[in-house]
Amino acid sequence: MVHSISPLKINPSSLFQIRLEQDTLTMRGSPSESVGCVLRGQLVLALNEPIKVREIRMIFRGKSKVNWIDGVGAGQSYHSEERIFYQHEWTFLPAKKNYHILSPKNYCWDFELILPGILPETVEGCENGYVHYKLKAVAERHKFALNLNTQRAVHILRCPLPTSLDCTQSLVIANTWSDKVEYEIVVASRAYTFGEKIPIDITLKPLQKHLAVKKFTCSLKEYTTYHVGQHTKKSNRIIRIGRDDKFPSKGDLWTTTELLQIPTSSPFCQYDTQNEIIRVRHKLKFTIQFINEETKHLSELRASMSIIITPINGDAMFLPAYDEHYLGAEMRDCNSILPPISRDILSSSDNSSTLSGSSGSSTEHKFPEFDDLELMKLPTYRSITALIPAPVYDSLPPTYDACIGTH
Repeated sequence: MVHSISPLKINPSSLFQIRLEQDTLTMRGSPSESVGCVLRGQLVLALNEPIKVREIRMIFRGKSKVNWIDGVGAGQSYHSEERIFYQHEWTFLPAKKNYHILSPKNYCWDFELILPGILPETVEGCENGYVHYKLKAVAERHKFALNLNTQRAVHILRCPLPTSLDCTQSLVIANTWSDKVEYEIVVASRAYTFGEKIPIDITLKPLQKHLAVKKFTCSLKEYTTYHVGQHTKKSNRIIRIGRDDKFPSKGDLWTTTELLQIPTSSPFCQYDTQNEIIRVRHKLKFTIQFINEETKHLSELRASMSIIITPINGDAMFLPAYDEHYLGAEMRDCNSILPPISRDILSSSDNSSTLSGSSGSSTEHKFPEFDDLELMKLPTYRSITALIPAPVYDSLPPTYDACIGTH
């Protein structure tokens, strides 16, 4: 006798999705300055027919991987490290001996997690490693049905504090070079973002006759350092270069302004990072080539200065005022045309988080409490998780009863 084997049952009418207030979170200030940021969202399960579920849980995980090869031939050495450096878990529907039977309706679990300011930034597009964050949720079902799974990437960025000198102070290099010329190079700010043009003001005062500028060259150079235990790998690349062959060389004072545009996005350029896994920094390198028009002798003046490339522009570095945030939320609420999702909380969620310092082990990281930081904590704005919009493709199919009622 031949028995047909029924396939594992998949419920096509189910929607299981993670919705976030923001996909991209911003740490303001260095790891020692930042008060962190808040991850908020909802786990949504929409059913059109009853299902059996053993457990519903979600995990937020920060993961890094670094690898490279040193040497050639028989002397090669391979360095690699993969770490889960941060982890937080929620249990929205705890496991029990018997299955939970969920009736057909919409279920929604709100979640919120305060992320410490020492967490590393998201790093993508580097040749030898990455740092990324991801949310993964699973609704575990019985053995004859496939589990429901969903995941969503979260990006964590870092920018200087608006009051930082990096945002407000200009950079100046001034000196006398080889008794030939007095020079001054000025850059208006240390911090820039993707696609911005860096204005470079150059002033030269010749101290010798018959001296002229043959060409001026400015390059933006990126330096990346990878860490695996006690081993490091350093690499660098020129990501943008500009050249001026018509530098003014008349009169007693030569002045001009050059513009160097930063690439618009990764992987053509990475933003600066301040973590100990993958560190990225940038420098402007200047070369001024002089020619003695009488003897045709060539000489070069070289200088450099460090700048910071941030993932967001200067205006976005400032937190919104409370009134602006509240009013914006109210307007989004009033203008929303999407049907609300009912908030059927089946159980209290169990939360746990760890901050790990090495691969293969996890330790709880405890942060010291400072009275001076009380006034620097993140403001508690009105929660707007209920206003998280549902994408168009989330529209649910009609229920069986609704279809019958229309005929």
